[in-house]
Amino acid sequence: MLKKLKDKLMPTNTEKQAVNLPAPVEIDDLRLIPMDGFNESTRTSQAIIWYKGRLIVGTGRSPLGFMGRFTASRGKGGLTDQGNFGATDSAAGARDEDGAEVWSYNPETDEWTSVFKSPVQEGVDGEMRARDRSIRAAYVYQTASDTEPTLYLGVGSLERQVVFLRSTDGINFEECKEHGFGLGDVDVPSVRVIVGMNGKLYCTPTGKNYGRGMFDDNLTDFPFVFETDDPLNGHWTPVNEQAFGDDTNISINELTVLNDHLYAMTINKRNGFQVWKTDAKGKPPYQWTKIVDRGAYRNISSFPSFSYVFNNAIYVGGTLQRQGRGGRDRFGPYPADMIRINADDSWDLVSGVPRFTPDGFKQPTTGTFGGLGEDFIHVFWKAAEHDGWLYLGAAGWKWMPTYLKDRPDLSEDQFAYLQEETDKYVEGHYPMWRTSDGETWEVVTEEGIPGANPHNYGIREILGTDYGLFVVPTNKLGANKGGGLEIWLGDKKKS
Repeated sequence: MLKKLKDKLMPTNTEKQAVNLPAPVEIDDLRLIPMDGFNESTRTSQAIIWYKGRLIVGTGRSPLGFMGRFTASRGKGGLTDQGNFGATDSAAGARDEDGAEVWSYNPETDEWTSVFKSPVQEGVDGEMRARDRSIRAAYVYQTASDTEPTLYLGVGSLERQVVFLRSTDGINFEECKEHGFGLGDVDVPSVRVIVGMNGKLYCTPTGKNYGRGMFDDNLTDFPFVFETDDPLNGHWTPVNEQAFGDDTNISINELTVLNDHLYAMTINKRNGFQVWKTDAKGKPPYQWTKIVDRGAYRNISSFPSFSYVFNNAIYVGGTLQRQGRGGRDRFGPYPADMIRINADDSWDLVSGVPRFTPDGFKQPTTGTFGGLGEDFIHVFWKAAEHDGWLYLGAAGWKWMPTYLKDRPDLSEDQFAYLQEETDKYVEGHYPMWRTSDGETWEVVTEEGIPGANPHNYGIREILGTDYGLFVVPTNKLGANKGGGLEIWLGDKKKS
């Protein structure tokens, strides 16, 4: 069930159950955190985490410009050791020395501390440039080799291999021994997610720098899950058959742990995403079982956009990744799907078109046929729990309407409808929802965050902490172009 806050409805069972929960954070409870000193080309953060009473924020430089696209088109020739070269130049607003950064925020004082900046080293043309592009993954976990819960970050590179950072205080960081999972001189520039289980970290390569298109940040030539019990000095070991034995799986985009089992979710552009599960016992490669296939039987859902454990179930978003010119995203728009994987391996359709599946006929538990009732929602991007409420952020199709080009498949009236709906787009508008049970979803906002930068087009990060709910929009522009990274904080108890 979907409920808009403005609707005058009788209390539902969900609302009655939620009476004992703290009051949820409303959109007007959010306040903009003062920020100073950040790289002015930064548009968003893809990795925020709470560690030892502080918010840790990973950032990146601006998107690739002309030189980055040139590098991507030249193929793999000339790859050398990580330590010899840095990032390629960018024409999109960043200086050569600008790169990935990590900042620490003290909510008691509103003070920021810079705790990591990309090293600057020699680039491919002999000029000095930043090595690291962005921080895309953050996780706190105590492995078998750690003496306490430790912060781990995945640091992406513009040309070389991904680097893992480790910290026991959130201030001082050291590089882990193996770059790029120890695969050597290959194109493994980034990771998207890190999780922990049984004293080990699990991670998977994400992204390509060479032989790629503009929207291939989530593809890889190495669709493996890797594990290590000693991230600092040990080795990463693959724990699955390549691509789970299916060469149409072109990446593993999400990892989640539920009830001592590891779940891996693949990108599959041909048939739709898959979900695999293992208890990770014995010696690798482990025994894996496929529990969701073919994009939950909607093959256009090739991309698992988020996964989050809530109330002993895993919520998973399904969407079509932006692909640039000539991609399938020129059709549609296709509203994002959401499914719920239960502990017994059954799954429910939360939002999406009803469908016949080998597991029976699936109808959406919310009664919405995708996008939680909004046809132009492209992606459910991030979910997080705070005070018993699950918050979900998203981005739409309308800010970049690829579906309005090359549409001979549409009638004149159909195309006119898409154009009319797209013309209603208001910059700075994007949605967020919440739920206390996964059944009834309430609209927190359909119009973005009041007072936020109008160039924001979606919610990229959400994090629930003891101090409040942090919300991070994503922006089309860097601060030097009129946009920039914003971080908002809301706490009902303090508002």
